[in-house]
Amino acid sequence: MVWLGLVLVVAGAVPALTADGELGGVDMTVAGAAVMAVGAVLLVAGILRLRRRRRAGPPGSAAQAYYRTSTGKIVAMVVAVVYIVSPIDLIPDVFLPFGIVDDATALTWLLFALGQEYTRRSRREHRAP
Repeated sequence: MVWLGLVLVVAGAVPALTADGELGGVDMTVAGAAVMAVGAVLLVAGILRLRRRRRAGPPGSAAQAYYRTSTGKIVAMVVAVVYIVSPIDLIPDVFLPFGIVDDATALTWLLFALGQEYTRRSRREHRAP
């Protein structure tokens, strides 16, 4: 769910930020913004699922160990998604290329953080008996 949301956010950003005009009677800017919004919802929902416990065995056993993402990191990831999708930025996008760099930096950190969480969870699942 997280990766699909990321793909939709990036895929929606391209026409929303670069395309002017209509294609088949649909305004490309509006279509791109709608795809970004759907991607953001999927991405936030996937990030919030990171907080759930994953139990591997019966209660009280050693196989019950789990990994949970911290609340602070979850909040930071959600804020990064909102910042990427939001039209309000620290540096407006009209100041090229610097306006795009702040969004790209937030996206890069988000990709790094999600990759880190995926790696931690997969290592934990492989170690559990």
